[in-house]
Order: sequence, then C-alpha cells, then structure tokens
Amino acid sequence: MAVKNVNVFVSTFAGLGLPSTLVLPVPSTTSISDLRHQLDERLPATDNRLILTTVSNKELSASSTRPVSDLLSSINDDFVSLRLSVPLCGGKGGFGSQLRAAGGRMSSKKKRNQGDANNSSRNLDGRRLRTVTEAKALAEYLAIKPEMEKKEKEKRRERWEQIVELAEKREDEIKNGGKGRLDGKWVEDKEESNERTREAVLAAIKAGKYKDNLLGTSHASASSEEAVEAMSSDDEDEEGSSSKESTPPSELAKAPKDKPRTFFGFDEDDEFMSSDDDEADGKKK
Repeated sequence: MAVKNVNVFVSTFAGLGLPSTLVLPVPSTTSISDLRHQLDERLPATDNRLILTTVSNKELSASSTRPVSDLLSSINDDFVSLRLSVPLCGGKGGFGSQLRAAGGRMSSKKKRNQGDANNSSRNLDGRRLRTVTEAKALAEYLAIKPEMEKKEKEKRRERWEQIVELAEKREDEIKNGGKGRLDGKWVEDKEESNERTREAVLAAIKAGKYKDNLLGTSHASASSEEAVEAMSSDDEDEEGSSSKESTPPSELAKAPKDKPRTFFGFDEDDEFMSSDDDEADGKKK
C-alpha cells in the first residue's frame, strides 16, 4: 500500500514574521516529533516557549512518536489543522461559581417581583388584582381596628390610674410623716441660719464695714452714715428740748451767749483798720 502525503496547516500569530498559516506537506507516517522539528526550522529564534495544539485545544508533545495519520478525522482526509501558540499563566478560576451566583440572584429577583408584575392583570370581573389585594388588606384592618382602639384605651386608662395612685400615695406620705415629710429640726435650723445671716448683714451695713464687689474698694456707706447722723441729731434735739423744759428760767439766763460769727473773706486786721479810719474822719470833722 502506497504512503500518501498529508498537508499540515499550522495557524501562527502576529509577531513572528510569518504568514498567518503555514503549510507542511509530510508523509502520513511522519511522527509528531519530526513534524515539530520541521516546524522549528521555519520559525524565527525566540526565547518564548511555543506549543502546538489541535483545533480542540489539545497539546501535542514535542517528543511524541505518534504518526500524523492519527490526527486525521477520517481515513479519506488528507490534511490536518494545528495551532501554534504561546502558553499563558492560568487565572484564579471561580468564574463559573460567580456566574451561578449571579444567575441565582437574577432568578430570585424575578420570582420576588413576579407578584408585582401580575398586579396589573385583571380578574374575570374586570378588576385589577392590585385593587382586589388592597381592598382585602383594608377590610382586614377595619376588622381589627376596634379591638386595637380598645386595647389602646385600656393602656391609657391604666397609665392614668398609675399616675393618680402615685400622687395620692405621695400626698399620704407627706401628711402622715412618711418619707416625703419635711424634718422639723431641719426647718428650724434653716430659719435660724437665715435669721443669723440677716442680723450679720444689718450689723455690717450699720458699721460700714463691707466691701463693694463692683468697685473693689472698702468704704463706709454714706447712706448708713447719714442715717446714723440723722438719728443722733434727732436724739440730741430731743435731749435739748427735754433739758430746756426741766431747767428753770434762771439757769437759762446764765447760759453762755453764742460766739460771734465770722465771715469768710474778711480778716480781723481789716476790721481794725476800718475802725481807725472812722475815728480819723471824726476828728477832722
């Protein structure tokens, strides 16, 4: 049986300086390692590792001794398609699980919104399902509304009763000498301390020994002094009047006369000089 030739089509990639497809006519008994050796002779020198794969992305080992005829789809075929590529690092993976999770979320959202989408539909009576649902909810609320109001009133009444009870209890404690009653001794001490404070303040005002916090100086109170002087003058007037009434007229006559009054702006020498001038004028006349 004669050996037939097989055309090997190798798809390349840009950057190698080669056409997009290389054609290598080889006998069908040629091993894959020999095919790879012939292909390497046509490739430019590069530091990257190149791999040869089938159309189904199955890698062909460079040391494989399998004949090229094993790569044919059928016995009648006379060509094989291969790919030349550079191996890349694998990714993290898990993309499938992410897709499944996203699909699950989409399906659950669709089911959740399915009722809302059907609310716009109409029943056999021609009414929308949304309206029917709202009417049912309103009827249920109106059915339980009286009971809810009754419970609320009972709670409010209980709260008021508690407030009244606490107020009465507090009043009874204050009246009957309970905890709320004021201590009599404390009240007496408070009144006594207030009285002592009031007396001390009055004494300080009368003595004039206090300090004005606004002016920052200590001085005698003019008003207090005036009041004291007025009181002393009144006392002296009263004593004088009483002494006059009690003493006889003879003693009143013996009382010393008032001292001569002196006027400001005049001296005694001026008075003597004026008297001398008057005498000289009389002699001349």
